[in-house]
Amino acid sequence: MKDFRSENGYSLVESLVAMSILMAVLVPVVMLLIFITGNTIAKDKITGFNHARNQMEMVLATESDTTGYKKVDDYWWVKTEVSKDKNFYTIRVKAFKNDTLTPARIELETGRLWYKD
Repeated sequence: MKDFRSENGYSLVESLVAMSILMAVLVPVVMLLIFITGNTIAKDKITGFNHARNQMEMVLATESDTTGYKKVDDYWWVKTEVSKDKNFYTIRVKAFKNDTLTPARIELETGRLWYKD
C-alpha cells in the first residue's frame, strides 16, 4: 500500500480555502466593474437625450426648417432633419457620440403644423 503523505500537492481543504479567498476578492471586483460600465452607459443616454431635446426645443421655438449637423460639445453631434408636407412639418433629431458614422444614441421625432407666409 502506498504512503499518501509523501505525495506532493494540495489537500482538498487547502484547495477549498484558496478558492473561497479567490471568490471573496473576485466577486466584488466583478460587481464593481459591472456597476461602473452600467453607470457610463446610463450617463451617455442621459447626455444624448438632453442634447437631442435641447435641439428639438430650439427648432420648435424658432420654427426653423433647416436640416443639418451641429457639434454641441467635445463628444456629441446632433443631426436635425426637417421634412415638410404642406403645412405639416416632421422634425427628427438624432444625437451621436464622437462621430456621425456610428448609430445614433438617441432619436427624437415630432410633428407640428406651421403656417408660414
